[in-house]
Amino acid sequence: EKHLDRVPYPLPRVVVQRPSAGYCHPASKRDIIEVLRFFDEEYIYGLHCVVLARASVGPGSGRLIFGRLLVPGTIILYEQPRTPWVLPGSLAEKEVEKLTHAGAAIEQVSRGLQMVVHWPGAALRDFMLFDVLMHEVAHHTLQQYTGKRPARIARTADHEAYADRFASRCRTRYEQYRHFTERQSYQDQEAQH
Repeated sequence: EKHLDRVPYPLPRVVVQRPSAGYCHPASKRDIIEVLRFFDEEYIYGLHCVVLARASVGPGSGRLIFGRLLVPGTIILYEQPRTPWVLPGSLAEKEVEKLTHAGAAIEQVSRGLQMVVHWPGAALRDFMLFDVLMHEVAHHTLQQYTGKRPARIARTADHEAYADRFASRCRTRYEQYRHFTERQSYQDQEAQH
């Protein structure tokens, strides 16, 4: 990959707030730096800071909050409850689809009064890195290259669709690279034996 030969470009500062009791930051500072370094500088140009923050809404509210873009140039990634999540009521079909596509296992329990969300392995970390962080990076690029306005431009359905596609492409590209490097490492080890 050509990106490995480039001179490192400056990354945004990553600020970590201690998570609340029973919560965690699924993606670490190191994970965030690794993903941002992997992608081209043009995507993070003007991005000043990524904050791993405490949630502003608790899980008892039934509202899921993952991250947001603060204009200009700050992305907030919120702490998440430790898995499994027990949520009151049920999630919207679109939310269930988004979470299951990212690897979550979701079940309705207590006669439909609660939903339990399980995140196996690194699924929640990858969800936060791609479906949240890179989704917000997409919004940042739209903002950055639209006249550098200090006020946030309106999020239209087209912008959300663009951000979703961008995040999906980033995830695919990164997973292909990870798979390639793991395979290369295995082949190197086999050649040594």
